[in-house]
Amino acid sequence: MAIDNFVLSLCLILLFGRLFGDLFQRLQLPSVVGEMLAGLLLGPTLLNWVTPHETLGVMAELGVILLLFSIGCETSIKHLYQAGSSAIGVAFIGILMPAIVVTVTAMLWLNQSGFTAIYLGCALTATSIGISIRVLAQAKQAHSREGHIILGAAVIDDIAGVILLSVLFNFAAKGELSLLATLLLIIKIVGFLLLSPPIARGLLYIFRALRPTEHHTGYEAIITMVLICLFAWLAHAFGAPALLGGFAVGLALSRQFVSPINRYLKNPFPFTHQMEVASKPLVDVFAPIFFVYVGVSLDLSQIDTSWSGLLVLTTLSILAIAAKIAAGAFIEGSSRTKLIIGSAMVPRGEVGLVFAEMGLQMEIISSKLFTELVLVIAITTIAGPLLLKWALHSPRKAN
Repeated sequence: MAIDNFVLSLCLILLFGRLFGDLFQRLQLPSVVGEMLAGLLLGPTLLNWVTPHETLGVMAELGVILLLFSIGCETSIKHLYQAGSSAIGVAFIGILMPAIVVTVTAMLWLNQSGFTAIYLGCALTATSIGISIRVLAQAKQAHSREGHIILGAAVIDDIAGVILLSVLFNFAAKGELSLLATLLLIIKIVGFLLLSPPIARGLLYIFRALRPTEHHTGYEAIITMVLICLFAWLAHAFGAPALLGGFAVGLALSRQFVSPINRYLKNPFPFTHQMEVASKPLVDVFAPIFFVYVGVSLDLSQIDTSWSGLLVLTTLSILAIAAKIAAGAFIEGSSRTKLIIGSAMVPRGEVGLVFAEMGLQMEIISSKLFTELVLVIAITTIAGPLLLKWALHSPRKAN
C-alpha cells in the first residue's frame, strides 16, 4: 500500500471511528458497534473509501493486543483462577453447542460435505475477547464475577479456536490428523500462559532498575511497548494468539499480581502505574482501529438477497447466537447473570474471520458460503454488544 493511501485510510479510520463511537455512546449504545458501523460505511459495502489491506490488518491486530494489555492491567490472577471452573464450563458449552448445531444444520439442510460442515461449525465456536470485554469495561463490569468468567471463557475459546484451526488445516493439507502435533500445540500454549506473566514481572524489576534519572523521557511508554511486542511475538511463536501476549504483560503490571516471589521483592507499583498511564494514549488510538477494520473487512454487497439466501443467513445467525447464549445457562446465579455471560460469548469477531478466510483460500468452503459465513460473523459481532448492553441494564432478579 502506497504511503499516501495508507495515511489517508488511517486518517479516515481514526476520524470516523471516533465520531461513530462517541455518537453511539451518547445514544447509550456500545461504542464498538458504532466503530464497526463506521468500518461498514468506509469499506467496500458502502463508500469504498478504505479497502482491506495487510498493513491495516497488522495495525488492527496491534490494537486488540493493546486492548487486552489494558484489560490485563486491571485483572486479578487470583479472581481469574477462582472463576476457572465456571469459565471452563462456559467455554466448553460455548464451543460444543455451535459446533454440533451448525455442523448438523449444514449437513442436513445445506447439503454440505461432512468436512465442510464441520469446518463451518468450528468457525463459529470462538468468541472475540476484545469486543465483549470492552463493553464490560465501559459499563465498569469487567472485574465483576461475571467479567472474570467471561474473560476466562473467552481466552479458552480463543485458544480452542487456534487449536481447531490448526487441526483442520493439517487435515485439509495432509488428509490425516496428527494427535502428537495437536498435543504439543496444547502443551506449548498452556506453558506460555503459565510462565509468561511471572517472566514479564521479573523483567519489570530489571527495567525499573535501568530507568534513567531524568524525567519526561518517555521511558515507561517505550518499555511497555517493548514488553507487549516481545510477548506478543512469543505468544505467536508458541502457537497462541498474539493478543494473549499483551494480556500476559498486562497481568504482570497488575497491582493485584499474585506470585510466590512477592514476599521477597518490593511491589513495583509506582513504576507499573506510570507504565499504565504512559500506555493509555496508545490504547485509545490503536484499539478503535481494530473494531473499525472489522467493519471494513466485510462486503455486504455480496449478500444473496433471494428468499432462500436470506432464510439461510437468518437461520445460521439465530443458531449462532442462541448456541452461545445457551453457554450462560449452566452458570449458577440469577437469570440476569446467565444472560450477561451468554450474551458476552456471542461475538465471533477476528477468530471467526480468520477461519472464513483460510477456508476460502484452501477451497474448503465456496465463495458463496464464505460470504454467508462472514455475514453471520458480522451479525453476531454487532448483535453481541447490543445484547450484552441490554443484559447489563436489565433489572437484578433472583432466579
